[in-house]
Order: sequence, then structure tokens, then C-alpha cells
Amino acid sequence: MLKIPNMVLIGGNSRNSGKTSMVCSIIAQLSAKHDVIGLKVTRIRPDEGEFHGNHNENISSGFSVYSEENFQSHKDTSQMLRAGAKQVFYIRTADSFAEQAIIQFLSSYTNNQVIVCESRSLRNIIEPGLFLMMIRNPSISKPKDIASYIGKADFVLDFKNQNAEVQHIVNSLSFINGQFIYVGQKQESLNF
Repeated sequence: MLKIPNMVLIGGNSRNSGKTSMVCSIIAQLSAKHDVIGLKVTRIRPDEGEFHGNHNENISSGFSVYSEENFQSHKDTSQMLRAGAKQVFYIRTADSFAEQAIIQFLSSYTNNQVIVCESRSLRNIIEPGLFLMMIRNPSISKPKDIASYIGKADFVLDFKNQNAEVQHIVNSLSFINGQFIYVGQKQESLNF
């Protein structure tokens, strides 16, 4: 398992569960003091362009890494730029190439900056500095099996209560001496 202590990883149980809102809130909070890289990682699926925008990347190697330059689009990666990320990348990968894609990304595009990443599946191959799960019940898309992710999450946030919970987490988060510090008291309501 790859250890990436300078990464906040945000996953969820469905589309529109608040993942991108959380990513952008954390980027806005941390970019005031740190260079922040935004990252979105998705598995290769036929319907993905409909939900994440068309990035026009070549995936002949099993994965692609795309640098987002457009501040104006509706894509999640553009929202990350607007939130204050110095750079934003989108990785699209087959499951079997996910580790190779992350290793290439880390060696080619990062230099110990804070990384705020939207991806649930990456938690199977990396140990981030902080892992958050966003839950929407009922799910608006086909429910996913997330039991293994819930046990690994530092915080689990409910979509219905997310505004207050997100603000609490974001306001209490710092990155000091290469690690994430949560300075607030962990509220019972934040965990399932």
C-alpha cells in the first residue's frame, strides 16, 4: 500500500453526494497557506464522459493523466481550479493500472505539495493522510458497496447534514510539518 501523507482523499457512495463540494472547500482552506494540487481519479467506464466531462485523453496505456487548464467549464476539475488549486489533474484508469497511474502522477507532477483528491477506489491502494467519505441516503444512483471504505474513513459525512459538518471539518483542518492536523473535537454525529 502506498503511503501518501500529504493527500486528503474524498470518496462517496454515489454521484452528487457532496464529494466535489468537500474537495473545493478543502482546497480553498488549505491554498491560503500551501500550494495545493487538485486531483480527480475515475475508473474507465463507458458512461463517464456524461458525468465528468470530456477530457479528450488517450488511454491506450491503461490510464491517462490530463492537466486541467480551463477555469470556466462545468467539470469538477475546473471547479478545483476556481477553488484555488495551483494545478489540477484528472486521471482516468483501468483498475489494474491504478497503482501505476498514481506512481507516475506522483513522480511526474508533484513535489510534496498538498494533494486534495476525489476518488473512493484509490483507498484500496493508498493510505492517505486523511480519508473522508460522503454519504447520500437514499443514493441517487445505483447503490455501491462501501462497507470496506467506511471502516477506513477518518470521517463519514451525511449529505443531509453536510453543510454544517463540512464547514466544521474544513475549519478545523491544517497541514503542518507534512501531516494533516484536525484541531477540532471529533463529533459523534460525523461518524456512522
